[in-house]
Amino acid sequence: MKASPGGPTGNGSDRLAVVKRAAIGLTTLALLTAIIGVDYLPPRLNLRVGTASPLDIEAPRTVEFVDIVRTDALRREAMRAVAPVLRPSETQAATARAVVTRFFAAVASVRGAVARDAAEGRSAQDPTAKSAAEVRLGHMAAIRRAAGVPLPDAATAAALDAPRSALEAAVTVAVSAFDTVVAQGIREEDVAIARERARALARSSGLPLGLRALAGEIAAAAVRPTMEVDLAKTNELQQSAASEVPTQRRRVQYGEMLVRRGEVVTSVHLQVLAAVGIYPPRVTWAAIGGVALVVALLLLATAAYLWQFQAQVWGNTRHLILWSLVVVGTVLLSQVLGAPRFNNYLGPAATGTMLLAILLRPRIALFTAGPLALLVGLAAGREMGPVLVAFCGMLVGVFATRQIHRRMDFGVAGLAVGFAGALVAIGVGLVEGTTSYPEMATHAGSALANGFLAAVVTIGTLPFLEQVFGMVTPIKLLELANPAHPLLKRLQLEAPGTYHHSIMVGNLAESAAEAIGADALLVRVGTYYHDVGKLRRPAFFVENQMGIDNPHEKMTSSLSALTVGAHVRDGLELAREYDLPQTIADFIPQHHGTALMSYFYHQALERGDAPDESAFRYEGPKPQTPEVALVMLADAVEAAARALTKPTPDRLDEVVRRLIREKLEDGQLDQCGLTFRDLDRVATAFVRILTGILHPRLEYPDLEGELTRRRRDRLARAR
Repeated sequence: MKASPGGPTGNGSDRLAVVKRAAIGLTTLALLTAIIGVDYLPPRLNLRVGTASPLDIEAPRTVEFVDIVRTDALRREAMRAVAPVLRPSETQAATARAVVTRFFAAVASVRGAVARDAAEGRSAQDPTAKSAAEVRLGHMAAIRRAAGVPLPDAATAAALDAPRSALEAAVTVAVSAFDTVVAQGIREEDVAIARERARALARSSGLPLGLRALAGEIAAAAVRPTMEVDLAKTNELQQSAASEVPTQRRRVQYGEMLVRRGEVVTSVHLQVLAAVGIYPPRVTWAAIGGVALVVALLLLATAAYLWQFQAQVWGNTRHLILWSLVVVGTVLLSQVLGAPRFNNYLGPAATGTMLLAILLRPRIALFTAGPLALLVGLAAGREMGPVLVAFCGMLVGVFATRQIHRRMDFGVAGLAVGFAGALVAIGVGLVEGTTSYPEMATHAGSALANGFLAAVVTIGTLPFLEQVFGMVTPIKLLELANPAHPLLKRLQLEAPGTYHHSIMVGNLAESAAEAIGADALLVRVGTYYHDVGKLRRPAFFVENQMGIDNPHEKMTSSLSALTVGAHVRDGLELAREYDLPQTIADFIPQHHGTALMSYFYHQALERGDAPDESAFRYEGPKPQTPEVALVMLADAVEAAARALTKPTPDRLDEVVRRLIREKLEDGQLDQCGLTFRDLDRVATAFVRILTGILHPRLEYPDLEGELTRRRRDRLARAR
């Protein structure tokens, strides 16, 4: 009756399934061990430069080692003591010399303008012209601006009035003085001296007084530092100085105090601790092996549960990968948000069970809560408080997300998880005798916050997981159940009888699903779409033949069977056209399974044909889940019950149980996972709903006739 774990597969596919499950399990084991083992690889010795040491640390052995820190410090000091090597820069000297030539070019330009003004006689002809003194002052100002430095009046006048040959001689003197000064290079600190020397060289020339002053000031203004650092030579000297510093050694005695508790850790401390083998700590493979062993046992326990009690999930590789991804992601979040980074009570562990309850099954989420809480506890440093908070929060999360109809419901679920975690955190603090109430309040606040984080992470990751793994969440189902969905709208308008039939079957199947703990919402939505293929030929189905002739009366039995059976393929095409999830599309072929179209088959027998029974059976496959099997049973029961003339409770019970027995004997329920106890509950639920729908009606009196008679009596009395 109940499908064997892993499903009915051949030897080859069995081996492939085993390999896939083993790969998923080993990958999950490796990831969880790596995540949890981060805190268990070294001993808990968290030392950083600038922080206080949490404990006294003594040398466990006598060690002599190279003091790299001191050696490097002495060598850096020796390198800093080396003065930079300078060399003359021809580029800088040429740039400075250009200042001299540019100035005298500007002087020549001003003198040319003066000559042109004089030749054109502008000052005499223009009634608004300035006086000669004012014009000369303007020319002298132009000379000073070109120089860029204060010039004596004599030097400025000489620049304007000196003959051209004399001015050219001044240029030669200025350039010669500049070249002489910068020939050996000029350092920053020697600029002032070099400028005085340039002026002195100009004064010693044979030029007139004004031109000597002009040449000296311009040469001095051009003087600037012309030395640059010879990086290669400087680096060579620095390396040479560093190499001359001898390697420093240090000896540490056994029992010597290396770092005292509360002492600020320096790089010297870390070097000494590394030399004696304390920091960074050596890897303890025993701790890693212990973590791997615990994780492996928890995974094996979960695998045994899935194999024994959740065969559909165990046989679905996508579901196993989804379970692994959710568990690994939840543990990773708890590790990231735990101490010492934040708080061990802050990890949103309930995210895992909330996602599993929505995407897979609540029962799987409830079982996973135990192993997942222990994994979170391992990640939280083996503290009992975070384990209890995580476990209670996960249980509350499963129940809080059982009926999710709106996005806002996630917020309510997160609030419930947070309050439950806060209460547990306070209880743990009281049990442990915590006297620090601020610490207890911090833990409770973190537990409350993790509920909101769980809701946020769940609602944020749910659409991605739903899309990647092809899962159908309650919210997606509610969207599909909306009568305004285009496909359902077509069903209402083009095949109203089929739509009404789907509603009735949905009521029956949903009630049965609630009775056995199956997904009632999935059952109802799957029922809405199970017969959408009838849209292609609605008149060929009896529920849509109101007021029209039955076309099957003019067809052979085999052709009628072929036409009716085609609605399965038509339905799958419509499912693809309207992008229905695969979980919903599975209801279309599976709700018929490989059942026999008995009406047409027996009709063929009555006509004297020798029909091939396989030609009158649906293509299948048989129902693979309890939800689809319930729709198959409800579909058959609804049609049979509608045909009863006197549907008393006893007759309904007899018909329902007979139809279930026929499906069972025909092998249609072999792969769905329903038990005999489930079938008994299903039958009871069907009878209860059908009795309410098909109860006997009271025969109402002829009210219209009674009113007519009373009206006639009143008229007679009036006459």
